[in-house]
Amino acid sequence: MTHPLLAYPEAERVAYLSIIAELSNVDRKFDELERKHLDEQLKAFEISDEGKAKVYAAVFHFKEEHRSEVLASLHSLDDSDLRFTLISDLFLLALSNGYISVEELEYVQEIGSQLGITRDQVMAIKDVQFHLWQLKSTPSDSDAFKAMLKECASNLAAAGVPIAAIAGSGSVFGLSAAGITSGLAALGGLIGGGMLAGTVLVVPAIAVGSAWGVKKLVDLVTDKK
Repeated sequence: MTHPLLAYPEAERVAYLSIIAELSNVDRKFDELERKHLDEQLKAFEISDEGKAKVYAAVFHFKEEHRSEVLASLHSLDDSDLRFTLISDLFLLALSNGYISVEELEYVQEIGSQLGITRDQVMAIKDVQFHLWQLKSTPSDSDAFKAMLKECASNLAAAGVPIAAIAGSGSVFGLSAAGITSGLAALGGLIGGGMLAGTVLVVPAIAVGSAWGVKKLVDLVTDKK
């Protein structure tokens, strides 16, 4: 899958990454793993030197005028699935060092609230990222991996979170980024031209609030594979 942010102009990409950059130091612990993760994102999204300076400024000193500019850009995402991808990317960064701090969780919940994403949706995205992180060393063809993948897809759909938006969040990194991008790729594989692409995403009556139905659909897809 292709990360949806790549389709946006650099100004929007810089705004998006500035939010991620601020999260990296919200607990006052900007470590080497977080720096590496942020650098990978800057490279993947082809950010200019000027843009990189703005993003890194957000790590240590997010000026009020810059924050206002970023929040204005974010509000343009209110009706876009990219807002869910942002929440997913925020948790990817938080998990780069193996855990999500209280400060990081509160920050992501606040960003989600400003984008019209419910607390339940934010927590559903967090749980998916955390569960996939726990399976980072589990073979993708194992029963445990497939069971967790099914659980993740059904929980996202039940919360009304677009599965493609979450799967796309890991598409610009190598498998070492946070240890879970292989799981995100597999999650994306469920909707990439398959049954879930035409059912879970296009027919919200099935996708929202119907975890059991989604599990059955995932069973059908995985059984075929």
